[in-house]
Amino acid sequence: MNHAMRSSRRAALCLGTTLAVAMQAAAAVAGGGPVVAVSGGTVEGHTAGNVVEFLGIPFAAPPVGPLRFRPPAPVPDFGHLNASSYSSACPQVDGIIGTPSENEDCLYLNVWTPTLTPEEPRPVMVWIHGGGNVSGSTGDFVPFPPYESERLYDASALADAHDTVVVSINYRLGVFGFFAHADLAGEDPSFPYAGNQGLLDQVAALVWVRDNIASFGGDPDNVTIFGESAGSWDVCAHMISPLSAGLFHRAISQSGGCSVGVASAEDADISANAIAAAAGCDGAPDELACLRALPVADLLAAGPAGEASPSIGANLGISIDGGMVPDHPRDLFDAGLFARVPYILGANSDEGTLFFVGSEPIETDEEYQAELLTRFADYADEIALLYPSDDFASPQDALIRVVGDASLVCSTYDVAKRVAAHKNRTYFYNFARVIPLPFVSLLDLGAFHGAEIAYVFGSVPPPTSYDQTLGRQIQEYWSRFAEKGKPKATKALGWPKFNARSQKVLRLNAQLNKLDGFRRAQCEFWSSVYDNL
Repeated sequence: MNHAMRSSRRAALCLGTTLAVAMQAAAAVAGGGPVVAVSGGTVEGHTAGNVVEFLGIPFAAPPVGPLRFRPPAPVPDFGHLNASSYSSACPQVDGIIGTPSENEDCLYLNVWTPTLTPEEPRPVMVWIHGGGNVSGSTGDFVPFPPYESERLYDASALADAHDTVVVSINYRLGVFGFFAHADLAGEDPSFPYAGNQGLLDQVAALVWVRDNIASFGGDPDNVTIFGESAGSWDVCAHMISPLSAGLFHRAISQSGGCSVGVASAEDADISANAIAAAAGCDGAPDELACLRALPVADLLAAGPAGEASPSIGANLGISIDGGMVPDHPRDLFDAGLFARVPYILGANSDEGTLFFVGSEPIETDEEYQAELLTRFADYADEIALLYPSDDFASPQDALIRVVGDASLVCSTYDVAKRVAAHKNRTYFYNFARVIPLPFVSLLDLGAFHGAEIAYVFGSVPPPTSYDQTLGRQIQEYWSRFAEKGKPKATKALGWPKFNARSQKVLRLNAQLNKLDGFRRAQCEFWSSVYDNL
């Protein structure tokens, strides 16, 4: 950015601060909370501990009626909003996480800030929640005892302790957010693409941050996007998307890499057509008009996890649309066509355990071999050699490790390796803390998928002093990375850079330590076969 542009940006930041002071003073006279002018209106915040929170701010028009399946439209004027409660979750069915919802008016975000008028603009962290891109919301509660009354993504502690502005965003999910019916590409000549509506919602939220966050004390020129699971995949997609370019300056992917699990436009259209058929709209003169006229419940039933869902359409997600995702992420990373920003990636030691809770366990090596054949076809024998059941407590444990590595651990590794190959500043972690709580040991979850989230946010009381220390360290690594692009923590191990040769990894546990690689042999195998899975 040249000097003139920086001066202009700094002037805008000063203007935003001046407006914030004026609005806050006016609110104080009226006896209310601080008021901030944003796109579409004004929002009134509320004190939460040592920070001010603004909950449920609209960042786009409600995607209803003719806007269903379309890219997000600009937020309409809404006047004055008492921003004191989370918005509705986007439409989704009941699941392990998230809240069942049929409310399409769900494109809202939340902001936590220590104060509106800092001496210097603060780094901004924008959270993208997980849930397989079919469930979840910014207001999710912790799904496990004894913390079911706690908001999992409450960022007040993170913002307060680390002088950071934190934003969390909702986005469309499932059939509403990743519906790539080919006819959508013909609706708007200026945007001839189909699908990835949820990713486009996230881009709209990042544009909102760019245009409004200075009034909350944040620096629009220092934005970090971070997310877990599907949110991790989405962060990865923003790394290769031309539509996201310039809207963020650092990135963190927690458990999941987009070099696998991305559908072609053709396969995504097949899935969309199968869902249209399940919803009763195939053969209609205008299938999209038919689908837009359906009640939300009917589309949820036809979409992922719905009662009428066809197996062919059960895996809606990121697809290659030519616009948001112009080509396969693997090819774009290898060609160096990605955002050259500092990037943290990582995975947990036991990513697969959560997905087998309640399932009937396999008990013999023969059953293990049969499962590998069903899931991985021609690669079953190689996988059995790489993950011999005798190396695990049971054949079930071997299968859990295979599934967790294939989908989460090694997809994250694969992206890290491709990014680091271009000498991009890259850091990798392995979260290995087995939380000392009864439900973790009862279900034998280990360091399970999503276990690190509470440590990142500080959103639940740590069960021991070791967990309190680990949480402080992780929050400081994340927030210092957001501030300067380098993860550091007070009186903690230095975090080495990850590169394709040395593959230095920081293990996050009750005691921090460094690893020379993390499941390198296993992940090299998965990297070699992702093209064919």
